[in-house]
Amino acid sequence: MEKVKEGNVEDYTEFFHHVPFRPLKFVKDEDGYGWLCDKKVDPHEDLKKQGCWRCDEMVFPTGGR
Repeated sequence: MEKVKEGNVEDYTEFFHHVPFRPLKFVKDEDGYGWLCDKKVDPHEDLKKQGCWRCDEMVFPTGGR
C-alpha cells in the first residue's frame, strides 16, 4: 500500500506551491480612505508614492454573494 503525504503548516508552501507575500498593514489617511501598505511605510508621508494601494480602487472577491 502506498503512503500518502498529509499536508501540514510546516510544508504548506512546498505542498501547495504557494508563495507568501510580504508583511502588509492597513492605514487610513486623513481623508478617511483605507490603504493597504507594506508594513514599514510612514503613514504620515504620501502613501501612493510609497507603493500603497487605495482599498476603494482595488477589487476584492466577494465569495459569489
